[in-house]
Amino acid sequence: MSWIILAHGDCDGICSASLATAAKKDVKIIFTSPANLLFELKSIPEGNNVIIMDVALTHKYKNEIVLELKRLCSSGEVIYLDHHPLPSRLSLRKIPVKTIKSKGACASELTYVFFEEELNPEMSRVAIYGAIGDYSDNTPRIKELLKKWDKRELYLEAGILVAALEGVKKRDFGFKRNLVNYLSENRLPSSDRNLVEIALRESEKDEKMRQVVKNSVKRHGRVAYVINIGWSLGKAATYARAYADALVGVAAEEIDENIDMSVRSVSLNNLHKIVSKVAEELGGVGGGHANAAGARIPKGLFPEFIRRLDEMLLKNS
Repeated sequence: MSWIILAHGDCDGICSASLATAAKKDVKIIFTSPANLLFELKSIPEGNNVIIMDVALTHKYKNEIVLELKRLCSSGEVIYLDHHPLPSRLSLRKIPVKTIKSKGACASELTYVFFEEELNPEMSRVAIYGAIGDYSDNTPRIKELLKKWDKRELYLEAGILVAALEGVKKRDFGFKRNLVNYLSENRLPSSDRNLVEIALRESEKDEKMRQVVKNSVKRHGRVAYVINIGWSLGKAATYARAYADALVGVAAEEIDENIDMSVRSVSLNNLHKIVSKVAEELGGVGGGHANAAGARIPKGLFPEFIRRLDEMLLKNS
């Protein structure tokens, strides 16, 4: 029986999918997000094996997602490898999937550990790329794996990979599927001339776009924000916060009838909960990590999102 992989399209998700592809071979790769996960699960017929990687479960859809997982588990195997906090009042015991957890580990590390017996040991460097890309390279297992490599080489490879992924359109899924297959063969990012050229162009763009953010950022109370600047949302949110000296940075872009956002902080430790609450109040979805989150809300509600986010931050201060 073949496998369907549902993965996030960032470095960690790409590396996780590459490791699963190397382990299972016969796979179909679908890139998704927390906002779209329920839709993708509903589209999968019974009788398929499914691996979900680096995709958070949103509070808004958690009950429906659990029902879909139960449906798929009735006739196939479902593996869930993710490192995001679960929604409130949802435990892994309620989710009928195979999984593993490890404090601080990214999805790539979890995937490598889960499939380790099916993988060439040298695929550990793909797990390390993902960990570096997700700022999760300081765990005991990644440190152990790094001892088997010249870490300088791996940080170069991971840097090329991260920059190249930032340099292509977020929804260029054909490029990302080809990259998953390429990495699943344990080939180096630096050996792909096209990948290197995209990474170099993105590096040059970064210098220009930091100044664009600096000149465009606006601030509402504790929140700094930019919108539609044509750059990585994560980077833009980080620099918006830094340049405005704000508690939280938000970068947004209009996509069809929605606004997609990245939200960044450095010392909140509950940003995912705040963002999720505000987004759901506005008919959207949100979630993520303690200091890095994302959200999607209906178009036209961005100013209200910023206002309510600032209010929530005040209440939590």
